Amino acid sequence: MQAGGMQLRTVVSELGDTAALALELARAAGAEGARVEVAHSESRTAMVRNRVPSERSFRLASEISITVYRDGKRASTSSSDLSREGLENAVRAALDITNVTAADSAAGLADPLQLANVFPDLDLYHPFEATLDDMMSYAQRTEAAAFEHDSSIRTSNGASVQTVSGVSLLATSVGFSASAPWSVHSLSCAPVAAGANEKQIGFWSHSARAFDDLAKAEEVGGVAAKRAMDALDARQIPTQQCAVLFEPTAALGLLGELVSAASGDALYRTGSFLKDRLGASLFPEHIHVSEDPFLKRGMGSRCFDSDGIPGSRRMLVQDGRLQGYFLGLYAARRLGLQPTGNGYGPHNLEVRSTRTSDEDDFGRMLGKLNRGLVVTEMVGGGVNRLTGDFSRAAKGFWVENGAIQFPVTGVTLASNLMEMFGGLQAIGSDAITRGASTSGSWLIEAMKVGGA
Repeated sequence: MQAGGMQLRTVVSELGDTAALALELARAAGAEGARVEVAHSESRTAMVRNRVPSERSFRLASEISITVYRDGKRASTSSSDLSREGLENAVRAALDITNVTAADSAAGLADPLQLANVFPDLDLYHPFEATLDDMMSYAQRTEAAAFEHDSSIRTSNGASVQTVSGVSLLATSVGFSASAPWSVHSLSCAPVAAGANEKQIGFWSHSARAFDDLAKAEEVGGVAAKRAMDALDARQIPTQQCAVLFEPTAALGLLGELVSAASGDALYRTGSFLKDRLGASLFPEHIHVSEDPFLKRGMGSRCFDSDGIPGSRRMLVQDGRLQGYFLGLYAARRLGLQPTGNGYGPHNLEVRSTRTSDEDDFGRMLGKLNRGLVVTEMVGGGVNRLTGDFSRAAKGFWVENGAIQFPVTGVTLASNLMEMFGGLQAIGSDAITRGASTSGSWLIEAMKVGGA
């Protein structure tokens, strides 16, 4: 798919014709209502490993998802065959599923008054017009930067460049039809540092809607190499209660736990410690979390969700209090609440504190920590959404008098998310964006750190 407007319009038109045919076939086959999502995408990937090209791939993909409603029942099928026969088979398969499905009062299409009717240009479509050779050269530069960073980087798990662009279209039997062109470009590197008796893998990546907005190859390779080197010669520490500073990548993991607990599936299906907590104090008063689905070039930007419902600029957390959930149409109906346009998930979340100043970089945050653990990476599960109990293995650094002393491994963090959120003392100005979320480092007052 090219950047040219004429070809993009042609693809959108073809997707619209396919969706209209699928809806027509669904009605003719006995569906009382239907929702269709159809997409076309083009992706290219180039990867190098230990200075040797290991992958060059090009892929075109088209897919349709059809959801039908009949007798209060709902069923969905998907197919990569967009021919009339393929669509007929997909519709028939979905309707067959309704014969063995129980009626569900929460199932059904959105009310027309709930649907999006304004579609601002979010500047999400920036195809990258480069050859696979050009992309391979970029990947090689990224890995070379890691090798050149330090002699301890002796091998690599690879560096890769990927570019994907496409168009998605949503149409329903109540007359809604809208398309969304998009692109995503990413760059990553995973060098391996070798010590006396150990090896450590470092990883760094970046993604953007436009390729020109990506971090430079040398930056990604250099940061990945530094993270690998800094983890060498790690020690264990005694089990203790101490302050913990989560660097931005780890802090975004904690934000992800908030999103999971505040999402519709957890609230109505598995249970969540945040159920019936709207308006409750969750963080200290200086903490705010905002959402903006209309951010230009945002990785989480959308004009409408999977039901055609628009999101809104809003505060999820204001003055420390939980103000909203992430609800698609079905979950909202199950909970007796209004949908929030989050059928695809959150939109460009940003965590900030009214106490943060421009000077609160990572070095200043180490000073605020003074003595305790810096967490750079968390692995494994260990979060109970029903109770909020938190237990995860972690890596990082031990800090004394505001200065990093040595890397730490083999530790487990234990607490409860309510206690962690309530003990959030400061947010750093060292903010990064990963996916649909932005945050600086988080300083949490106290956690149990299990070590040697």
